[in-house]
Amino acid sequence: MRLRAHGAPSGPIPLRAELPATSPRLETTCGANLLAESCNFQRSVLPVPPRPTASEDEIRLERLRQRRRRYPLWRLLRANARDVLLLARQAWLSLLLLALLLVGSALYIQRAFMPGDFIQALYATMLLLVFESAVPFPEDWLGRLIFFAVPLLGLFFLLQSVVDFARLVFDKGSRREGWQISLASTFSDHVVVCGIGRVGYRVVLQLLDAGYEVVAVEIDPSSEFVPVVARLKVPLIIGDARDPDVLRNAGLLRARGLIAAINDDLKNIEIALTARRRREGVPTVLRIFNRALDTNLERSFGRNSAFSSSALAAPTFAAAAVSREIVHVLSLAEGMLGLSEVTVASESKISGFARALEEHYSVRVIRHRDSAGRPRRRGFMSRVEAGDVVLLLGTLGALERARLDNLAGSKLGFLSATPPQRPTERLNTVIVCGLGKIGAAVVQLLTRIEPRPELVVICTPQTPVEATAPLEAQGLRVLRGDARDPATLEAAGIQRAYAVASVFGDDLMNLQVGLAARGLRPDVHLVLRVFSDVLAERLAALFGIKTAYSTSALAAPTLAAAAVLREVEHAFDVGEQLYAMETLPVAEGDALAGRSVQELREQYDTLVVALRRGAARELLPAHAQRIVAGDEVVVLGELPALARLRSEKQR
Repeated sequence: MRLRAHGAPSGPIPLRAELPATSPRLETTCGANLLAESCNFQRSVLPVPPRPTASEDEIRLERLRQRRRRYPLWRLLRANARDVLLLARQAWLSLLLLALLLVGSALYIQRAFMPGDFIQALYATMLLLVFESAVPFPEDWLGRLIFFAVPLLGLFFLLQSVVDFARLVFDKGSRREGWQISLASTFSDHVVVCGIGRVGYRVVLQLLDAGYEVVAVEIDPSSEFVPVVARLKVPLIIGDARDPDVLRNAGLLRARGLIAAINDDLKNIEIALTARRRREGVPTVLRIFNRALDTNLERSFGRNSAFSSSALAAPTFAAAAVSREIVHVLSLAEGMLGLSEVTVASESKISGFARALEEHYSVRVIRHRDSAGRPRRRGFMSRVEAGDVVLLLGTLGALERARLDNLAGSKLGFLSATPPQRPTERLNTVIVCGLGKIGAAVVQLLTRIEPRPELVVICTPQTPVEATAPLEAQGLRVLRGDARDPATLEAAGIQRAYAVASVFGDDLMNLQVGLAARGLRPDVHLVLRVFSDVLAERLAALFGIKTAYSTSALAAPTLAAAAVLREVEHAFDVGEQLYAMETLPVAEGDALAGRSVQELREQYDTLVVALRRGAARELLPAHAQRIVAGDEVVVLGELPALARLRSEKQR
């Protein structure tokens, strides 16, 4: 989730060359000419918002670097002690032979030359190592043998064991993998993240930013994200996470949970099975691409233990295609709840008491900051003033009403004409480009939105018929061709389009589709799928606010939260906080029964986002609504708040 961190540095943050938040391959491929051309085109047709100084990725990385500059002293001492023992165990034979030689020589010198003074005899033996002697050359054959053996064999054993041993102890760079294992041995109650790819990398950032410790496992030491993880002082175990010894080195037996985030369903399952064999009952969270597999796996690994990135991200893409300024979407059985970050305009209709704002628009204020980025106290009499930034949760329609009323002077009635903000009778077409897992999920969600827009799907000629036939059976238009070609967009009805959503797995292709669409219709609303938050922020300046989203950024918070707190269904991040959603049944006599929605919010800092009572379903129930035994409530809150509520409920 890409929420601007208010109060962040206003000037540029110098870490582009140091921290590769954007994929190097993507930046090289896009090229300066393409971005420059898009900038010139955009200036000619639309007013360009101010260029952001830093993306959320950059802000988070800089914040983490400031917090995690070095390991604590106690951790370094423990890791070094463990490292020394490990190295001593490896060199035990050479050290033992050296010790026997020195002790034997000292005993001989004590008996022959220094009766009763073993320490002085040992010192004399040490001199023999460097061909010096504090005693006369012996006459007997045993003494002569010792005097020749100590310097020759002693130096050999010394160089073989002690010198190499000391070098390895102090030169960590020469044996980086062993040192990382020693560091990992000092961690407990941490999360093991297997696979530092696009999703795994973001999961690591989410967990660190929320204050949880992480040990990473990656099979490929050349992965583009490995250097960033290393600079964040995260122990990195190089190896196959399906190997029990690798998981042992990562501290699985002491971990609070494990996340398998590799780009391969079968490998993730194998990792989870290996972890369960190594430690029965360890909480495991799997990244899964196959939706059917997702459901079936939860029967074995537990409820909400397997998540599909496409299923987590698709609701946000779908909602953004029919609305504006959506930063994240929670998908429930009752419908979709969106999150929108709004800067309150002067004399806006939404200014005033926060409670009045919530009740009038049927929304909830998740976070409230003043114009300087300082948190505002939430309470019955708290006020929303001009310049404040509020994060609102509500249905798409409710958020749209609040956003359209957030115009300067709207409270006084000075309303100005605005471009279409929702699909209209004339502009009622949404063109979805790309029919992979994300595209297919987005199309299915759009077919369930009311009022349903006209849908046109553009897919590549290589798309299997099995993927297009069900859509055509529903009456949707499916075109095969190149979505970057203006002729294809014309055939799809770009002139009647409210939005074009390009959700291919290739960032460059999505950018090219956006440029082609804007070339034909400068006012068309664009929704682009990208990986990097850095690129997404730059595209926001080109194509409008909050129209570029990262699948991995949308999915990572849920994987992170589920590893920390089991039974989590969905999660998103707000700055340094992870907010999670879960469903709780209400039994007779537990902490929820008899309390009002407002009481839960005030006492446990959790928000009831859905109430299920028999066949009745209600999104964002009224503050005064009381919860009774037999209800099922869907609650939203920060992870510590949800943990406290669970603990209280189970008493």
